Amino acid sequence: MEPFRIHVADEVVHDLRARLRNARWPDQVPGIGWEQGTELDWLRRLVSYWANEFDWRVWERRLNAFNHFTWEGIHFVHQRAPSGQGVPLILTHGWPSSFLDYLDLLPMLEHFDVVVPSLPGYGFSPRPPQVGINYRYVSERWHQLMSELGYSRYGASGYDFGAGVTTILALDHPQSVIGIHLTTLESDLAPVVDDSELSAAERSYLAVNRGWDLTERGYSAIQSTKPQTVGYGLNDSPAGLAAYLGEKWHSWSDVTPTDEFLCATFTLYWITQSVTSSMRDYWDNRWHPVAPSYISTPTAFGVFAHQTVPEGDVPRSYVERLYNIQRWTVFPRGGHFAPAEEPAAVAGDLTAFFGGLG
Repeated sequence: MEPFRIHVADEVVHDLRARLRNARWPDQVPGIGWEQGTELDWLRRLVSYWANEFDWRVWERRLNAFNHFTWEGIHFVHQRAPSGQGVPLILTHGWPSSFLDYLDLLPMLEHFDVVVPSLPGYGFSPRPPQVGINYRYVSERWHQLMSELGYSRYGASGYDFGAGVTTILALDHPQSVIGIHLTTLESDLAPVVDDSELSAAERSYLAVNRGWDLTERGYSAIQSTKPQTVGYGLNDSPAGLAAYLGEKWHSWSDVTPTDEFLCATFTLYWITQSVTSSMRDYWDNRWHPVAPSYISTPTAFGVFAHQTVPEGDVPRSYVERLYNIQRWTVFPRGGHFAPAEEPAAVAGDLTAFFGGLG
């Protein structure tokens, strides 16, 4: 367990700005907006902000105010409860995001000992040079990390890939995981149900979800088959990186986060050259799948279904096919990136759920 401090060399920051200012721009079909992908004017404005106004050093100072550590190649932030009696809680982000998603929650989680790791291959956690880094691999690393920190019993929460890791953590370690909190249903672990057994609400949800797949899931197809090929361009062009990741933040959010937050997220991917390794999550979980079974661990689910491109409102009955749902909350705002979009709502839900487990 080693303390960790973030510092990026000046030449890396200068090179990033130079590349942004020298970006080559494609054309766009007039009036098409976002239908074929990231809208040109939106991206040009964001790249200009990133190159000319965004200050990574301000973010470094802010980030270094937190307690960062590394353990066996895993980077994490650790915040202990002032009382010394905090409920241990591990929070896991997804793609294309990072540990930054959870930082605004930390001041609101004073009754917890919070651990916020970076998934392997994201940010300051290098991905092991092997295949099979799937939900189960990561969940085992999380369990070992929590044990190393002295937590024999703990809660877990996550979304996107983080929801998958959290689910398998509860499945494999039910004696240690006191409860889990999810804000998305991970598609690889969704219940498999014969159509004849579905309710009308479930059929309606799945119809919307499949329609979303037809127009929105192209990224997943390429990342689960040829992530390396995509990675060359994204690792070499920060404008391309902003286009590729920015489209997801725009389409999957209720209200797109600020330019500041987006540029901090993109910079984290850029300076660590981690976009290619992050995309391998799709390859590893496709070709090294984990078969889920019923999760008996008490589960809370926060529904944040207000995406710019709707993915469907998941019914409680559908989620209950896989999870022991003890708390179900439908929120009036927020989309896929709920911890970053609606931190107060997520923090309140975590506090109410784990506070009630007693």
